[in-house]
Amino acid sequence: MRVQQPLRTLSNLLLFKSPLEAQLIITRRCNLSCGYCTEFDHHSPPIPLAVLQERIDAIHRLGVVNLSLLGGEPLMHPDLIEIIEYGNRHSQVSITTNGFLLQKDLIHQLNVSGLSNLQISIDTLNPDPEGYIQKSLRKLLPKLELLKEHATFDIHANVVLCESTKATFRETVEAIRQFGYYVSIGLIHSEQGKIQITGEDYLQLWEEHFATRSSHSALDYEYGKQLLQGKQPPWQCRAGSRFLYVDEFGLVQYCSSQRNRLNKPITEYTRADLQAQCQTKKGCESGCSLLCVYRDSMLDNQPISIVKEAYHAVRSGVISFNRQ
Repeated sequence: MRVQQPLRTLSNLLLFKSPLEAQLIITRRCNLSCGYCTEFDHHSPPIPLAVLQERIDAIHRLGVVNLSLLGGEPLMHPDLIEIIEYGNRHSQVSITTNGFLLQKDLIHQLNVSGLSNLQISIDTLNPDPEGYIQKSLRKLLPKLELLKEHATFDIHANVVLCESTKATFRETVEAIRQFGYYVSIGLIHSEQGKIQITGEDYLQLWEEHFATRSSHSALDYEYGKQLLQGKQPPWQCRAGSRFLYVDEFGLVQYCSSQRNRLNKPITEYTRADLQAQCQTKKGCESGCSLLCVYRDSMLDNQPISIVKEAYHAVRSGVISFNRQ
């Protein structure tokens, strides 16, 4: 992961207690229909640029470090480049995509826009004939080649571990690594965010993955290990504070799996809200496998561990700095 303005980032996180990440939905439309996904449709219009700019202004006022553009499929938004450029003024900008729409010209535009990081979802080696898993490595190999040849932003791949992907998990991860890309694991969860897999076969894959340097952090490893063992380790979720999820209506939610609980417009969100939500117990932490929320929450739950993990990530090259 590339981090822009490291001094500003540290100041925002440590002194001003700013959110580490804000996930901003820019469209619900998607060109795929993966069976496990509950965050897309095939009919919603893209959110207008002017509306998104207003929401980004509010996110910037809160000092958010990383603005992550989500969908649906964010590459379907007709004003994507303008959105990135606008977000890049005061935050670093990331995109999570299925990658199917990537073309050489678009990659060059993303380079110029100032995009910092791109996460591409690659779930399995081959597509599921029933359409449950469509983001397969076989289909995305040409896109990975294009990214390797032309992209100047950082790239990492995320693979969802579930019943449909475990048989080819090792081969999929190894093939992605051949491109030099960092690989993370997502643990399949229910609509409420609860983990849906346990057992020795999944645990072995998890152990192997972290043993071969492809982890985000040891915090992910320990927590995910306990989930796969059927345990529900206690922790306090800092969603609404260190992590923000802004839906297509511009409302701050705890996360993609806990919508319609907070429902406050991002344009009205204040630092007082950040402070209040940092102390609010959400009640949904038990069994939650949304590792992005868990990881951001550890900034307050285990700050010393986070500092150690960040140090090791910098030394290993997982985190790099761009001071421009």
